[in-house]
Amino acid sequence: MRGYLLITGAFFVWSTWGITVRWLGLPATEIIFFNAVFAAVFQGGWLAVRGRREGARLMPDIVPSLWLGFFGLVNLLSFVYALKTTTVAAALLTHYVAPALVAVLAPLTVKDRVGRDTLAALAVAAAGLVFIFAGGLDFSDGRGIMGAASGTLSGLAYAGVILYSRVLSPRNHPLKLSLVQAVLTAVLIGAFIPWLKFRAPDVGQLSVIAMTSLFHSTLANVSYLKGIRSVTAQEAGVLGYLEPVLGITLAFIFLGEVPYPIALVGGAFVIGSGVSVIYRGSRSIGRGGVV
Repeated sequence: MRGYLLITGAFFVWSTWGITVRWLGLPATEIIFFNAVFAAVFQGGWLAVRGRREGARLMPDIVPSLWLGFFGLVNLLSFVYALKTTTVAAALLTHYVAPALVAVLAPLTVKDRVGRDTLAALAVAAAGLVFIFAGGLDFSDGRGIMGAASGTLSGLAYAGVILYSRVLSPRNHPLKLSLVQAVLTAVLIGAFIPWLKFRAPDVGQLSVIAMTSLFHSTLANVSYLKGIRSVTAQEAGVLGYLEPVLGITLAFIFLGEVPYPIALVGGAFVIGSGVSVIYRGSRSIGRGGVV
């Protein structure tokens, strides 16, 4: 049960990305670069204290950790770009092609078994997204189309994040994996700074980015990586459907993006699928299962 709660908590934090990106008003590359720099500082310091005491080493699995970092960078960069160029709903919903991909790829890559209950939950969540799409998402202009395409790319990369996290998290300290992602992101984007024409964020923007790097990129990352040790990749994907529902709700409250009634019906389906996964996890514990 603890693994499900850790992953769900991470998605609650990540669902605030939309309003954070809109408030900052900075280019996607700047947000992600400064976020990665702050995250590397936080995670490096935390790892120096906790990791040394717990025997965490940096070198094992460094190559697959770099792949995790690469997929994480593509995921976040394309997702933030989508949030800046289309509605929060469109960005989130196109991003969530990932669980369907994971459901197909996980048995072939990480050897997770696909339970009938998990597939049923995935089908319910997918039906909910169909309802939400049926409520109308405005892709009419070029920016909307580019935003939706970028959201889809982020979903493809996110599938890679889930699968690599599932492989690496059981045998690697979560802080190490998060730190590799942060450093790789800062280095790769930093290499292009002369061509990106960064402008310096003001103190308020830097404060928000620092908070985002602490909560979104450090605490939520560690929570997710700990949780996925005991949760299958498919279940983590289904739980991820909570993020678009929460993100769309926050966009309605803080940004005035009004969802259609049919989208609310779809949201209920999505939430129900995630709750069913958590409920099955708790029952498994009661029966002596390993969760």
